[in-house]
Amino acid sequence: MVTPHAETRSSSASGFLYVCAFAVMVLLAVIFSEAARNLHWNVSRSNSYYSHSYLVPLVSLFLAWRKREQLTTLSRSPSNWGFALLVLSCSVVLLSDLLGFRILAQLAVIPMLVGFVLTFFGWRFVQQLWFSFTFLLFMIPLPQSMTTSLTFRLKLMAADGAVWLCNAFYLPILRDGSYIHVLDDRLLVGDVCGGMRSLIALLALGALISYLSETRPWASGLIFLFSPLIAVLANLVRIAFLCVVSYFWGSDMASGWVHDLSGVLIYLVAIALLLGLDGLLRKVAPAENGQLSGTAS
Repeated sequence: MVTPHAETRSSSASGFLYVCAFAVMVLLAVIFSEAARNLHWNVSRSNSYYSHSYLVPLVSLFLAWRKREQLTTLSRSPSNWGFALLVLSCSVVLLSDLLGFRILAQLAVIPMLVGFVLTFFGWRFVQQLWFSFTFLLFMIPLPQSMTTSLTFRLKLMAADGAVWLCNAFYLPILRDGSYIHVLDDRLLVGDVCGGMRSLIALLALGALISYLSETRPWASGLIFLFSPLIAVLANLVRIAFLCVVSYFWGSDMASGWVHDLSGVLIYLVAIALLLGLDGLLRKVAPAENGQLSGTAS
């Protein structure tokens, strides 16, 4: 039988735990404030490939909310390893500020969150929320040195593919560097049209669909692996379509409202393909009992 004194002690201990958790949250917010400001500046630039980053934390929170029933049934078992992870994360932030290598501080946000949950709640909570933590990687921009090289390669690959596709339909189109010559006209394949932005965004979407897919593990992994291929092919088709528009109606139309509209339509087509692949795999390889890791039940 639980005595009133025991209930009072338990309530006091829980209250003290919440106070400590709040104090640690405030301290971590102060330590990570510079990394957060730098991340905001990086993703809000006009030429950023990470304009979707603002949605990533919201998706992670939604996924954690879907796990609320499982989380309420778990008993807290705080671990000292969480405190060690918090100290390590804060040290990485301070070191990155000292060296000026900001991506380390941004990446440290994820182990910081894991360490916080581990410190005050325990391993079982971390296991339930593993994808919510991992998904946050998609909001952190790659170093510009990497994106510049990848963008250039993607741009040339997409331009070559578009020219090949147009030539297959006997359209006299040639590529010269970043320009595609259409009769006496030409189109410039800029960095924005290279497909880097859609590749990163569709990778994140592919990971989300893969996690929520009610399929066997190999099938859900296949969805994620196909997402970059779909992104590249969709962008290739878009450039080929703009070449056709330029061939019949001129580059002014191809680089005007048609250019903007095609960018939206290609996203919709790519999303439809990912969802279609998910639907097909649900029929071919449906998840067995106990494998629905992304469900709320």
